Amino acid sequence: MMGKTSKSLMDLIEIAVKRHGGASSRRLADVAQQAGHDVSHNTLNRLRQGTYASRPADASIRAIAYLAEVPETVAFAAIGVRPPAAERYQVPDEAQRMNTQQRKALDALLRAFVVQPRTPAMPSLGALLSARDQLEASLADRGAAVDPIAVAARAVIAAIDETTVALFNTAGDDADIIDDDVPPAGGAASVVCTAN
Repeated sequence: MMGKTSKSLMDLIEIAVKRHGGASSRRLADVAQQAGHDVSHNTLNRLRQGTYASRPADASIRAIAYLAEVPETVAFAAIGVRPPAAERYQVPDEAQRMNTQQRKALDALLRAFVVQPRTPAMPSLGALLSARDQLEASLADRGAAVDPIAVAARAVIAAIDETTVALFNTAGDDADIIDDDVPPAGGAASVVCTAN
């Protein structure tokens, strides 16, 4: 979550205001909606004032790009994220065999990967570790399945575990890492920190 709107996104909205003759947020929203963009005047107002509490929806970012007459890549860069790919991501056909718990775990994992905070934040790490645990629980329900999704999921779990250990090992002198062994692909990460 963003606590405040990025300065460059506010700049783009101000550019849009000037390009549209000093238009209000309500007028800008109308202009965008007439062109097929989905953005509300409330969203534009809060973004303009720097009080929007989260990352704006992709549709809002596209609308701001349209209103400011800049490429969408510029508007997405203004909030520090890559624009969505031109082609829509499709899960492999085998994913249709997943149960509800597995789908929720995979959804959480995907969201954890695409959320790109401007500064590292523990809630994002927490979301990633939560998704990792859900993925591991889903694998436990499958037993020793060796289908491509299970193999990929185990690889993702191992990568998360390795990254978590490496992250805490590079924390510096403020934390003492007691267990710095990388766990096996099926095991949980065991990282213990002691506060000074």
